[in-house]
Amino acid sequence: MIKYEFAIPDKEQLFQLYENDGWNDFLKLPKEKLHRAVEQSWLVISALDGERLVGTGRIISDGVINAYLCGLIVDPACRSQGIGKEMVRRLAKECSIARLHLQLLAEDEKAGYYEKLGFEVFTLGLKYKSSD
Repeated sequence: MIKYEFAIPDKEQLFQLYENDGWNDFLKLPKEKLHRAVEQSWLVISALDGERLVGTGRIISDGVINAYLCGLIVDPACRSQGIGKEMVRRLAKECSIARLHLQLLAEDEKAGYYEKLGFEVFTLGLKYKSSD
């Protein structure tokens, strides 16, 4: 049975979860920086199978107006069990209680997943292109 808790995951397990999903290839962050980013979030949820981290997600927020869902990851071996859906439901509930406008950025092919969870397309997202 999966246990959900609003807690920052263990640094090693967090890094391994990102590694299993290929996110480290994109982010290229050492364990310490990845963990620090999660620590600085407004709210973090962890999904645990026993002691093993199988999912996480977080909310970045100013705590007053806006909240952004990010870093939602479920271990590829544990997908299609409703873990991501439950983490989103719990995070969205906390944002609703705090009267925050919850938003997220998603790749086109993942938009349908989030629409099934109650999100709707409302704007165009842009990313600053650095010169590095």
